[in-house]
Amino acid sequence: MKKQILVLLITVFSLNTFGQNDKVIPVQVQEQFSDINLTSAKDEITELPEKDRNTMLIFIRGKVTPTVWCPICHYQYLELVDAVKKTNFAEENDLDIYFVLPYAKDSLQNWINAFPKSLNTIHSWKNPEDQSEAFLAWKEYCLEFFPEDYNYDINNPVLDVPVLFDPGHKVSDGLFLYREEWGGTKVPQNIPTIYILNKEGKVRFKYHSQYTNDRPSANYLIEVVEKLL
Repeated sequence: MKKQILVLLITVFSLNTFGQNDKVIPVQVQEQFSDINLTSAKDEITELPEKDRNTMLIFIRGKVTPTVWCPICHYQYLELVDAVKKTNFAEENDLDIYFVLPYAKDSLQNWINAFPKSLNTIHSWKNPEDQSEAFLAWKEYCLEFFPEDYNYDINNPVLDVPVLFDPGHKVSDGLFLYREEWGGTKVPQNIPTIYILNKEGKVRFKYHSQYTNDRPSANYLIEVVEKLL
């Protein structure tokens, strides 16, 4: 009887865990990444992992409220685009990089339009009007982790690093990234997570954020790529 109950509990847990997407499962370092299909901005299906290519998948948070996009995600995107332009790390390591939004493609224009506001937010963090101890401590943190001042022209948007979409958040669900509440806000969003896959589709690196401003810099990711791939 005890054995039957144990089997039943394991079955129920498995259904609750993997029922939403039985083809995509959580994955750890050295494990094989699931075969996934994500939609590109051109409505093309991108099949991942890519054969004979290393891959970096950056699942960004998305929105922090129903009307506000994550400023750090925007900074992270521009920082990595800048790194790709200034170095040959992607080309030299046969590396393709993708950012993934946990929404449908119709979210792209809203995401692009939010760049200036996000960049202004980060600028204000580094130049606070409030000179209290708490704000000054946050200023020092931001100066270290968001050192650059980027601009983005929404009238001439350039997506030098491809953005993919996860309609219905099926892939994000399967990877256990999708949440209705995270980082202190209640809104559909992903836990920011980065996977680096080798040419065989195995995970060589995984970074799963513990809180909203917990993101590796582009320079750190370059070091990881050069050491592991």
